[in-house]
Amino acid sequence: MSEQTGTENIDVSAAFDLLRDARRRGVIYTVKRNGRTSVSELARRIAAWQSTDGDDAPDRDTVETSLVHAHLPKLDDAGVVEYDREEGTVEFTETTSDLDPLLERTREREPTLVRAARTTNLERALEI
Repeated sequence: MSEQTGTENIDVSAAFDLLRDARRRGVIYTVKRNGRTSVSELARRIAAWQSTDGDDAPDRDTVETSLVHAHLPKLDDAGVVEYDREEGTVEFTETTSDLDPLLERTREREPTLVRAARTTNLERALEI
């Protein structure tokens, strides 16, 4: 029997594996906050966040490629998000809420990633 995160949908080991990667956390933060989101918008937000991180910032295309080929399929397979490859969109599933206790801890340590998930097109247009 596997140890659970608080519901019957995802075990602790799988949850930690999914949350181990910052890009996957960025996807989850964004989709939980904004609902259905295009892959290109996810890539833009995550690339913007990583460019403020100081290290070699990847471009949006590099981020989008990693999302499409690695991170989104992994999150979709776990049932955490629903990734529609044909539409190029990602949306929330009920299993996403299973990660909330763990996400609360990571949010405190990743304020720029959480801010990137919240930024809307209007907020971006108003930035100086």
